[in-house]
Amino acid sequence: MLCCPPLLGYKKDANFDKETYICMLDWGSTSAYTATLAILVLGPSVISIVYNYYYIFLMKRKLHSGVPIHDKEYATALAENLSNPSHCMSFVLILTFWLSWAPYAIVRLYECIIQQELKVPMLHFSVVWMGILNSFWKFVILLTLSPQFRLAVRILCLTFCCRSNARLQAELIGLDSDD
Repeated sequence: MLCCPPLLGYKKDANFDKETYICMLDWGSTSAYTATLAILVLGPSVISIVYNYYYIFLMKRKLHSGVPIHDKEYATALAENLSNPSHCMSFVLILTFWLSWAPYAIVRLYECIIQQELKVPMLHFSVVWMGILNSFWKFVILLTLSPQFRLAVRILCLTFCCRSNARLQAELIGLDSDD
């Protein structure tokens, strides 16, 4: 959605950045569109992420500290849901995303504050590609923290190596074609 006005040809908002070797949008010329989109997309998702993980970690801490929860069924269901490793994995994915793009945001914010572009080409190149490297870290995180992902990668490798036996092995493991 951020690329929609330049792609539709409303204005020429894309510039080739020679320092980072990628095409970047000029956010200044579409500031109203960008602000509206940030409020509608980033606002609710950031609020939801912060609220949900605050609740998850608060409840985990309460359960581990031994705070008495009077409803035993609720406590059991809560403990079972909080033991899901997907909570930790998705938190690490979100944290990695923000840590990967934070240097770029800090450099851009600093440039906006001093109202001058830093003339350090390697700095711009490094922070942009550190953010893009987030995609590589997703694979590493999923491979280390998600047993379902490891199983799916194993089946994918079996599919490539042993075409006839892979479907049978997937069925033996209990994976359907839509899993």
